[in-house]
Amino acid sequence: MPGSRKAALPNTGLPPRFPSPAPGGLGRNDGARFGSGSARRAFFLLMLVLLGACGFHPRGESARPAAAISPVYISGLAEHHPLVRELRRQMQDSGVRLTAEQSQAATILRLGKPHRKRSVFSVNANNKAVEYEVRRSLRFSVEHPPGNRVLNDEELDTSYIVYNPGGELLGRAREEELRVRDAYRELAGRLVTRLSKIR
Repeated sequence: MPGSRKAALPNTGLPPRFPSPAPGGLGRNDGARFGSGSARRAFFLLMLVLLGACGFHPRGESARPAAAISPVYISGLAEHHPLVRELRRQMQDSGVRLTAEQSQAATILRLGKPHRKRSVFSVNANNKAVEYEVRRSLRFSVEHPPGNRVLNDEELDTSYIVYNPGGELLGRAREEELRVRDAYRELAGRLVTRLSKIR
């Protein structure tokens, strides 16, 4: 009615209550909860980038380089050499097929003998060497297909520091063995990466 005034709501000190959404419907805050369409797209793209960085690839993508160079024949070092064993393991894990017959190979990997060089890294107060830098290198060539040398006398190397103040010969020998294994693992991994880029 004209001139009438609405009754003031009592001040209870509590926040106002909104009606509950209808069953199956969205409340007024649901849009903010789930984000806008552009925010969802940005989140999706971010997840794709993170998955790619951690090594995830869609099915078939990682197999393409392996299929392109398979089967691979390895020559130059004996099968029981620790570097060859590590290399074969990583290649098989990457989907690369190997062959023991050179005539059946699509790619020939020729390995040189791994080279080791040790130099003094630090000395103690008595000018006695206590740390050594060990550098291990590997030269290799790749033919793909056989007779077509796509990589010629390439070199990979890695280095590490060995602490050896003297004494504890058994412990030092064990440490050196582990370092050599790690070095071969790194060289094999880098070599597999190089092979995966061959087309």
